[in-house]
Amino acid sequence: MGRFKEPLKTALLVLLTLSAAFLAWRGKLFGGLFPAPAPEAAPPREEEILSCSPAALPSALVLTGASGLRCGVKYDEGEASRIFDLCSPILAEALGSAEKPSPIPEKEFRACLEDPGLYMDFGFSLPVSVLAAWVGVDILWSEDASGSAFLLGSDPSGSIRLCFADGEDGYYSSGTAASRLSLESLLEDTLPNGAAFAFSLPELRDCAPYSLVLEELPELRSVTGAGDLEGPASALAERFGINLSGQSRYTESDGTLVYPGESGVLRLEAGGSIRFSAAEGALQTGTDTVSERIEAVRRLLETVHETYAAEEKLVLIGLSAEEDGLSLTFGYEVEGIPVLLPGGPAAWAEWGPEGLRELTLFPRRYRRSEPVRGLLPEKQAAAAAGSLYPGSGVRLILADSGAGRPELNWAVTEEGELLWMQED
Repeated sequence: MGRFKEPLKTALLVLLTLSAAFLAWRGKLFGGLFPAPAPEAAPPREEEILSCSPAALPSALVLTGASGLRCGVKYDEGEASRIFDLCSPILAEALGSAEKPSPIPEKEFRACLEDPGLYMDFGFSLPVSVLAAWVGVDILWSEDASGSAFLLGSDPSGSIRLCFADGEDGYYSSGTAASRLSLESLLEDTLPNGAAFAFSLPELRDCAPYSLVLEELPELRSVTGAGDLEGPASALAERFGINLSGQSRYTESDGTLVYPGESGVLRLEAGGSIRFSAAEGALQTGTDTVSERIEAVRRLLETVHETYAAEEKLVLIGLSAEEDGLSLTFGYEVEGIPVLLPGGPAAWAEWGPEGLRELTLFPRRYRRSEPVRGLLPEKQAAAAAGSLYPGSGVRLILADSGAGRPELNWAVTEEGELLWMQED
């Protein structure tokens, strides 16, 4: 019997090594947030699921000091990120203690903007619970609410008042337990830069009232754009366990390459996009809340985006929550300037009750080039846009047709569609 001990020990070691390698391969395949179904695998730790990072920064930030003068930030990703980080502890204290919001008239919301405070405009309707999760807290009320713009201002009681606005649902206010002293200390260090809301400028009476207008823009540069399918396609295939060189692949009549797999089907579409359609029940993630699902997609896109990224960011630009699912859209930004693509958003994801259903990505990379000169001042561009499209807000965009250099100029957009663009 003794002469069989060493071969048996060797065989057991080989078997254990192969088993460990197989489990590691499966873990890598779905990256934790999209785990392969394995009864023996430990569930993801709670903090791995619930820890959320911001999937977007405000498209406009305004700090109003005690003097009533304002400092506004747009088209400057670095400065927006710095201010958001500085304000996050105050925002967390306010959101984590906010009472259930009550409707208020618009004139009350507008009056709050005249007082010292912090204003953040995300440009799309964002659930309050998601913003709270981005700064590491939960809201206290059970029924969620949404806002595209949020305001932290002073309350006569000495605490911070939270207000938010949603174009469809109106204006809301909520008392908080956060002290206004922390907000006032932040505002004391703010230097005004002449920023103003359109409602305070008579010449912009035809514009969206809460559009922020800057007297001076940060340095702007033109960009070059290029597509890249190979890197992100390989990353998504590895993520979902699809063999790009397998014999089951085929080509459709329009040139789309199709790669079936156990977890779903990956398509490299002729128009330059990548689409993954999950097999039913294959990607049950255990992420139940809207913020957790946004975070799951953000992490997935971040991993894939790293394979081709240059100077652009992929940021959340819209969401639609239904009883049986969730739709998320992401767009590219270069230094805080949104990129408008002809085929729609840069990425979108569809969730169902069973998990992730579909993910589509249009991979593009951008590099900044020479400085841009000769743009109209923002106030003049806003007045021109308001006369053509009353109630609209103007903003800088990079219009990328997919061929040639993306065009940087003032534009009016609606739900991702270009309505008007300033001609040079």
